[in-house]
Amino acid sequence: MTLYAYKIMDRAGREKKGTIESVSRNAVKAKFQAEGWFVVEIQEKVAREGLSLLRTLFSMKRKKVALEEVASMTRLLATLQKARIPLVESIAAVAQQQDNPRLGEVLMLVKTKMQEGYSFSRAARDFPDVFSPLYCNMIAAGEESGATESVLLRLADFLESQMDLRNKVRSAMTYPVILFVVAILVVGMLFTVVIPKLSKMFEDVNMVLPFQTRVLIWMSAFVSNWWWLMLLLAGAGFWWFNRWKKSPLGEERWNRLLITMPIFGKLNRMVAISRFAKTLSTLLTSGVPILAALDIVRKVIGNRVIENAVATARENIKEGESIAVPLKRSGEFPPIVIQMIAIGEKSGELEEMLETLAGSYEKEVSYSLERLTSMINPIMIVFLAVVIGFIVFAVVMPILKINEAVG
Repeated sequence: MTLYAYKIMDRAGREKKGTIESVSRNAVKAKFQAEGWFVVEIQEKVAREGLSLLRTLFSMKRKKVALEEVASMTRLLATLQKARIPLVESIAAVAQQQDNPRLGEVLMLVKTKMQEGYSFSRAARDFPDVFSPLYCNMIAAGEESGATESVLLRLADFLESQMDLRNKVRSAMTYPVILFVVAILVVGMLFTVVIPKLSKMFEDVNMVLPFQTRVLIWMSAFVSNWWWLMLLLAGAGFWWFNRWKKSPLGEERWNRLLITMPIFGKLNRMVAISRFAKTLSTLLTSGVPILAALDIVRKVIGNRVIENAVATARENIKEGESIAVPLKRSGEFPPIVIQMIAIGEKSGELEEMLETLAGSYEKEVSYSLERLTSMINPIMIVFLAVVIGFIVFAVVMPILKINEAVG
């Protein structure tokens, strides 16, 4: 963000000067105009170097707009629209309620563009880091049909459901990850601090150590002497894996593995299909054409294999096929999904069928996450207990022998 010096004037002719941080000069102008000020002058100001660095670091942390913030903003905007407040005024009011400066300034810029004659959807497209193609297309469909209020409500519901699904996945994996990290730290401390001291004591005693103790001492010495090499190899492996994963072949194989691996594969596929059904239902209900809707859906699924299946289905639909037939031919969608889509097409209730399907899969994902968590946690605890037990056993055995020898 940049520091600007401003000079503004109220309706009585009283001047006011000061400085303000913003993403652009236009954002500053839009902010003051929305508050009823006349802008006399706005100039970029060079701040002190240290202060400027702190501001830059802070702005980098706050630059990104989270999905939660967009969902909350959309819900508030829909509420104001329901109260019959004009859209431009609603956007200005919502902008002033935002804690994230980036989101507030973007909304003010959108408001300024709308005052210049742009529609909400057209103005929002200039800020893809905040408003996704799905968001803009749904708003555009609502503007064309004159149902912006209902579209905003559906959009808020959709964003909140996606946020809930993502949070469920994250929260389910948080405890196992924390437990794994703690296990690594504990074992690393034992190998680098405790065991080297004990091994020196065993050497002074000059006794034949049990096999498991010799293995433990060798592992401790390896970790203590070559920890930098292990970190280097881990970093190189991580770099190579990311590079491979971003290549066309690597991305295809990795995404295929994500939906076919044992245990986690079924869960990943359900999450992707739930996202597909929910997004497509929301778009179609909002009046977005099927081809445009599939093109948007393809970009938000999050799995390249299923994205390719949807892209192929879209091309086949352009040639006159139904939705269900090419999706079935891809082999990536469960039979129940294909059947429900086919029934929805025949009955003219595709949106309702997709909504039902998405709800069903979201519940199944929630239940699967609970089962998975209840299964992973005991496994992690048992694994940690075995590792710590082996270390304790390998350390205690020679100590007991020393005591016997002394006795």
